[in-house]
Amino acid sequence: MKINKKALHESIVDTGIGLPLNWIFAYLVLLMLNLFGVKDLLIISLTQVAVLTVIAIIRKYCVRVYYGSKK
Repeated sequence: MKINKKALHESIVDTGIGLPLNWIFAYLVLLMLNLFGVKDLLIISLTQVAVLTVIAIIRKYCVRVYYGSKK
């Protein structure tokens, strides 16, 4: 199996960017929902999934555009 080094590098960079971003936003969502008094775990998990998904799409788009322009 041949490894695509450019794709591997892009994946590592994207994951490296995503880890601190996800931690920060997950914490902020928990803080905000706690301030609003939300105790329902389903609402908390759905909110986190929605926020983190939007952030992941934006992050992945930016990384892909950056690596796409480096051809």
